[in-house]
Amino acid sequence: MSLADDGEMIGVVRTCTKRGVWWEKEEDVRYLPKVRPIVELESNQFSIKLRMPGIIPQKNDDYLCTAFDARDEQLYITQYKIEGSAERAHHMLLYGCSDVPSTEISWDCGHHGVCSGSSSIMFAWAKNAPPTSLPPSVGFRFGGTQTSVKYLVLQIHYAHTLPPGEKDYSGMDIDVTSEEQKYIAGIFLLIGGAVIPPFMPKVHADACCTVNVPAPLHLFAYRTHAHALGRVITGYKLGQMNGQIEEIARGNPQWPQAFYGMPHVFDLESGDIIAARCTYDSTSKNETTYMGSTAGDEMCNLYLMYYTDAKIGTSYQICTDQCSRVPTLFPLDSDEPLLPNPLLEEHALHGSHSQENGTVVISNKMSINLEQLEYNNVFGTTDDPHKTIPEPEKKDQMEYLANHGGHRKPGSLLPAQSDQFSNYVEEITQTHFETKTTLRPEITQIKTYSDKYVADSKWLSTIQSQPSAVAIDSMGNIVVFHRADRAWGFNTFGFDNRLADPSIGPIEEATIILFDHIDSQVINKGGQKMFYLPHGLTIDDDDCLWVTDVGAHQVFKLTPLRKNTDGLQILLELGKKLEPGSGDGEFCKPTSVAVLPSGEFFVADGYCNSRVIKYTKAGIKISEWKAGTTSPMSVPHSLTLVPEREMVCVADRENGRIQCFSINDGRLQMILKFPEFRTSLYAVAYTGGNMYAVNGPSSSNGKAVPAQGFIIDMKGSGEIVSVFGSKASTHLGTPHALALGPNGSSIYIADISPYRVLKLIPEEAVGMASNVIKTKESIQNPASKSSSIEHLIDLDVSSVSTSMIILSILAVPLLVIIIVVSIIRLRQRGCCSDSKRTAKLDLGSLLGHRDPIRGGFEKLAMEDRREGELDSDSDADVVEFTKASA
Repeated sequence: MSLADDGEMIGVVRTCTKRGVWWEKEEDVRYLPKVRPIVELESNQFSIKLRMPGIIPQKNDDYLCTAFDARDEQLYITQYKIEGSAERAHHMLLYGCSDVPSTEISWDCGHHGVCSGSSSIMFAWAKNAPPTSLPPSVGFRFGGTQTSVKYLVLQIHYAHTLPPGEKDYSGMDIDVTSEEQKYIAGIFLLIGGAVIPPFMPKVHADACCTVNVPAPLHLFAYRTHAHALGRVITGYKLGQMNGQIEEIARGNPQWPQAFYGMPHVFDLESGDIIAARCTYDSTSKNETTYMGSTAGDEMCNLYLMYYTDAKIGTSYQICTDQCSRVPTLFPLDSDEPLLPNPLLEEHALHGSHSQENGTVVISNKMSINLEQLEYNNVFGTTDDPHKTIPEPEKKDQMEYLANHGGHRKPGSLLPAQSDQFSNYVEEITQTHFETKTTLRPEITQIKTYSDKYVADSKWLSTIQSQPSAVAIDSMGNIVVFHRADRAWGFNTFGFDNRLADPSIGPIEEATIILFDHIDSQVINKGGQKMFYLPHGLTIDDDDCLWVTDVGAHQVFKLTPLRKNTDGLQILLELGKKLEPGSGDGEFCKPTSVAVLPSGEFFVADGYCNSRVIKYTKAGIKISEWKAGTTSPMSVPHSLTLVPEREMVCVADRENGRIQCFSINDGRLQMILKFPEFRTSLYAVAYTGGNMYAVNGPSSSNGKAVPAQGFIIDMKGSGEIVSVFGSKASTHLGTPHALALGPNGSSIYIADISPYRVLKLIPEEAVGMASNVIKTKESIQNPASKSSSIEHLIDLDVSSVSTSMIILSILAVPLLVIIIVVSIIRLRQRGCCSDSKRTAKLDLGSLLGHRDPIRGGFEKLAMEDRREGELDSDSDADVVEFTKASA
């Protein structure tokens, strides 16, 4: 292939070009263009051309990649210059990869992924951003033996196809040096997530993490990225040692998406908290917008460029925590946009400007040169930028608190490691919790319902990892499916829905735990080295376990897990391991299973295909469906059976509703959707004529609305009759799955934030348990007196003689009455004349009691259970107590 003078490739044979790029075959590895210098700038400094090889996008929102073999020599990138325009390329990313997934010159990296093995982002560009030069003594390292970056991969997102007959040769030129740099450059990427309802002037997507790095990071530039609805993206740092909240970034994602210089260098060390907030305006939209990879979706990205120690530092960090575990710490003005700048907006769209020197003033603290981005204003003039890092401004802490009170602004200083600091963080955590999903302004009055469930005090709810599912076996014990040391984050999967790093293998630890249903003691464990990312769990009538693995894209039937089980065996395996798909025998992140008594079963193939598939007992496909109405399912997340009505019901998660279908032909039978469900519904379960469901956290009119559970009458009204998890003592975080005891005698909820499995029981069960305990104590300790007897008889037990006199007086007439009644009854029966009759005298039967008085208590005392315990999952306990108290 040859290159024309303008750098565009023509022909089909790889040759050396006029500018010096060498494109050759790498026979011993794969066909990839080797990195070669095209122009020697100075000693040990070169410019390298990275270009697309005449790409023809096949569809809108096409993600295409080409790779460059960079294994031979260690080099440092010191400058990026883009060859392309926003009219053709929605954005460009340069990745550093340890390996690549394709041997082709270019490939669809929206489907096959960008990298195999480890990956990092080395540069990002969009909206006609200008070239970027790094500070002196700083460079992005790649190649050689000191880094895992062996390949450079250029990715371009083409929002639209090209005119007929056109090919694309967009890319970038990188200036590199072989001279070892004192500092390596890196990217800290913060990714927020949200569901953006229509008609909302402000919707937030947040990300925040506690920093954990081997060496301090020195932040000096930032870049924001969002799509059409993004209005402003801000970034903040909370220093662990000084308690200072500092604004480090504020950008308009509709301007050229360049790396803008910060006011000064910000140090970031382990223990500090880093946070980003994206603010969207959806008032022009009439439908919900989701996070995704297409131009019609949204994104929330804040890139922070830094330099760090070249020997022990790390070149890439990513934060995807949605602020569920650390304070959000956002000031009141965190969503205030920058003032409009028509010049920058025009340049972002068309790449043109009218100022001679290309410099655009944004504010008194910020400007951008549209010809070349440099960071001299950040560091001053020196060959070593580290020497000019300004010391943090010292302020009197008490003076600041007195002057600013509770109004937090960027740069606020608080007492380090003090009670005031701790209280401040706690206050922010409680008052600034922002949820990711919101509703359009409500027009329906939300009803209030009774909540008769409380937390079981004997159940230890916390778990050390993310519990994705919970189920109950035939013995009443609890089985939990959890993710061990893994969690599902933004970077877990690539755009092709494959695991970003499948080389990590299955989870080493046991992922299935059997708990005692009374005291949550661990009975047994299983599932080691079997699953990549656990999701759903169902237990059938034979106690076999049915699990879904969204990482492997598979469904498994396993042998039961019991007390003495030594390892779990696979009885049935469906799906192609680690290969997502939509055909027969394929799944893409399956979520749940429901099993009929006949052995036939249903699979919710949830996150990608949004379908339900019915199988025979042997795993042969019978049928499938995606929707029962003109509105398709969006992430069928949980399945449950309603046997009386021969229905399988689906938690249609992103549509915030329940859809029920015939188990015979898949026809839609019922839709349950209530305003109380709000925007998402995660799990459903059925028992005793009632449907139980849990939704996700949301917000309404700017206020956070926590998740809760609902109980729906399926035999009568079809309406919500009560709720659970709505009390302060039983509040839900992010519920993911639920399981039910008989007739709702207990509810188990797998909560992924915080990590726990919550057990709720009816309030009356707690009262019954208390009374049973008192009854057992009175039987086992006859000397103790019940409170009712103490109220009826108030005697001075110190006076024995007085007590004996009173008892004697009361006993004489009672004894006379008993004797007279006995003689009369015996004469009526004629037993006095029969001298041979030897029946035992039973005062109880004589007085009219056909059963022993203590019969009910005796039965309770014989229960094989430790003192004071009540099995809340058993109907028998309620029956026993009723007999005893009758």
